[in-house]
Amino acid sequence: MDINNPSYGMEDAPDDAGGDKEKMISLVRASGNEQLSVAEKTLLWERIAADIAQPPVKIWWQPGWKVAAVITLLLSAGLGWWQWHRTQEPLPALVAFAGDQTYSRGDTTVTRMILGNQQQLAIRNNHAAIAYQAKGTQVRIDSQEIKQELAAGRQVFNTLLVPYGNVASLQLEDGTRVWLNAGSRLVYPAAFGQQRREVFLEGEAYFEVATDAQRPFSVYANDMKVAVLGTAFNISAYREDASSQVVLASGSVQLEAFRGPGKKGAPVQLSPGNRALYTGHNGNMTVDKVDIAGYISWKDGLMVAEHTSLYEILKKLSRYYNQPITTDTRSGNETFSGNLDLQKTLNDVLDIIAATTSLKYEKQGNTIIFKTR
Repeated sequence: MDINNPSYGMEDAPDDAGGDKEKMISLVRASGNEQLSVAEKTLLWERIAADIAQPPVKIWWQPGWKVAAVITLLLSAGLGWWQWHRTQEPLPALVAFAGDQTYSRGDTTVTRMILGNQQQLAIRNNHAAIAYQAKGTQVRIDSQEIKQELAAGRQVFNTLLVPYGNVASLQLEDGTRVWLNAGSRLVYPAAFGQQRREVFLEGEAYFEVATDAQRPFSVYANDMKVAVLGTAFNISAYREDASSQVVLASGSVQLEAFRGPGKKGAPVQLSPGNRALYTGHNGNMTVDKVDIAGYISWKDGLMVAEHTSLYEILKKLSRYYNQPITTDTRSGNETFSGNLDLQKTLNDVLDIIAATTSLKYEKQGNTIIFKTR
């Protein structure tokens, strides 16, 4: 006898119970498989719940240690998943899709759009302009027109990938405008449904949301959800950053954690000029007052700094120009104030920083390093 065989203890079941036997074996095997997708786990739970809800039936197996072995194995494999499911809410379909999405970085210098049918479009312009028309069935990419077939009653998710060194503007089919900063990914429906408008962001974007009181607009970024009706705000939610932040330019937004340690916290309402910082690993959210120009001017090709740490400035420039830039230990505490024109070359921008600080810069290999003079 093989105790590692999930059917162990069931081999003596009568033939007319074979269907129930196979169902139990299938549940035991599947419940221990952590590679299942969200959809497959949901289906598994429904099958377990359906079996639990069944009225008592005549027990077909033989009494004794075989029954105990079956029950123990089933419970140990399925109880953990059952308890997890009872304490979790299902993710929105958009977020589950974005989390399961796999894509090749490929050419990291070219903006790409991935349509719902997995067709990939390379966009050579490093300041791409994209607009949806005709309820999502027609897309204009710069001067090119693309048609997209949408099946009735089925939501299709598209993805826009903006690599480092590129930016893009996007008009969604409802009229909402989005500016995507370098190193960002936006997942969104080609056409929104009748009840809600939802998008998923990784990276940084500025939103001007079209007003629609009947369909709230939500942005999911890391573990944070930003809900609005019609307003303008900036979100920075890069995976490698310690915290995500939302800066409100106009209107109002409501922030809450939709998963993770902050999920039990109360929603936070922002007023224009407010910035919210959310740290996902501990669920901590703080709100302060800021000069919004320093957070949203990038979409107009400017970087506005006011006693901003050189570390933060160089991190943003590194993404925008797709060039590794850092400082030595002594230079990290330097600050910079002024406006940087991002339409200029990187060397021009770095020259301005060097001229207004006590620093110089040099290139070592592929990395630019700021040092004290």
